[in-house]
Amino acid sequence: MFTVSRGRTAALAAAVALLASGAVTSRAHASAATAASAPALFTAAQAAAGSKDYEAKCAACHGEQLEGGAGPALSGDTFRTLAKNTKLTVGDLFNFISQQMPLNEPATLSHGQYAAIMAFILKTNGYRAGPKALTFAGAKVSKVRITPK
Repeated sequence: MFTVSRGRTAALAAAVALLASGAVTSRAHASAATAASAPALFTAAQAAAGSKDYEAKCAACHGEQLEGGAGPALSGDTFRTLAKNTKLTVGDLFNFISQQMPLNEPATLSHGQYAAIMAFILKTNGYRAGPKALTFAGAKVSKVRITPK
């Protein structure tokens, strides 16, 4: 069951639409808390597996380097601006991804694939790997703020 409030979901959907339209500028400043100082949420092996799943299921729209394309960027200045302006958390992004993506086949990947793709997105944005894998349930409720490097 989707646990993010309707208002929060609408705000995230609006932010994604703004990114896709190019209306958000890339003039973001680094926030006080950085990805490097955030807790380790995933393993290196999980992020590596996520890289492969991302390439197969996400890169066609979001770019090979998460730079965006037909879909919004998932790294870089534009993503940093989105994360800052919406106070985006891992849970917010994960819930959107796991319920709305891939665009033409939403919610069709396994729980493990969604968690691994999230790990890859976090790694690409400067988060560090640790000894414990990110779980589907843990990602859904994570309040860790997304603060890309």
